[in-house]
Amino acid sequence: MHRYFGEIYAYSLFNTLAVVLTVVSSLFYFNIKKNSISLYSKILINFVKQKGIVIGKIKVEKIVEFILVSVELLIMGYLPSLAAKVNRPFGSLVGTGGNYFGLLSVVWLAVILISLLIMSNPIKQLDLVAIFLPFRMIFTRLACFFDGCCRGIYWEYGPYNHNPYHPGNQVPVQAFEVAVVLFIFIFFLLYRKKAKTGTLLPMYIFLYSGARFFIEFFTATTTDIIGSFNVYHILCVIGFVIGLVVFFVMRKYGEKISDAFDRTVNNKIDEITRKNKKSQKKMQG
Repeated sequence: MHRYFGEIYAYSLFNTLAVVLTVVSSLFYFNIKKNSISLYSKILINFVKQKGIVIGKIKVEKIVEFILVSVELLIMGYLPSLAAKVNRPFGSLVGTGGNYFGLLSVVWLAVILISLLIMSNPIKQLDLVAIFLPFRMIFTRLACFFDGCCRGIYWEYGPYNHNPYHPGNQVPVQAFEVAVVLFIFIFFLLYRKKAKTGTLLPMYIFLYSGARFFIEFFTATTTDIIGSFNVYHILCVIGFVIGLVVFFVMRKYGEKISDAFDRTVNNKIDEITRKNKKSQKKMQG
């Protein structure tokens, strides 16, 4: 739990890595994202496809598709970092400062709103962001571990915290959380193809909430309000219940909602294609 690597402030280093690596890694999800590309991107790709332009052996629509999907992925990859900047009011409301449950709420709403705005499947987008969230959280909690903030209770066998405001041997709760979200991240990468559409984000929320509930018994940064329970315990219970309920709702209806949205988008594309063909015939006639 050292605050500096040479002259580099550990907290800033890992939080910067959290943003940069999350955004950059989004490009590696290209094959996952192609089936939920936005309406406007599909229209542009179809327009280029009709032109039939080829550079060497590469079709131009493939290049355009890669660029558009990458842009959409970068936006989704940056959302967790953007949400982290606007979740302070929620933390102030519940008395915790910056609050991860506030971030999850903002991300959930932001993904849905942006997806609807660009006419991209919001259910599939939420599944995609569910993979970004634990990946980003790994580096965020590493930042806390090396800085010594969000610390654990004093424990003679724990690592020494070099933070001058609260030094001493402490339970490495930040490292425990890294282990939890790393497990979830690996599990999602392996399980995502088998998962029901729309279930990954609520699954992340109830898995994280359940693990965080027990970790909170060893934290020293939140004041207990009911016996040994602090405000995060309450938020974890709420998060666990909401995540579990939404998980079962998505398990039953997620595929139907997703398919209905895709049909709407495809119908609009077909309508635009028909209009373009009619316009071309009139010009030729």
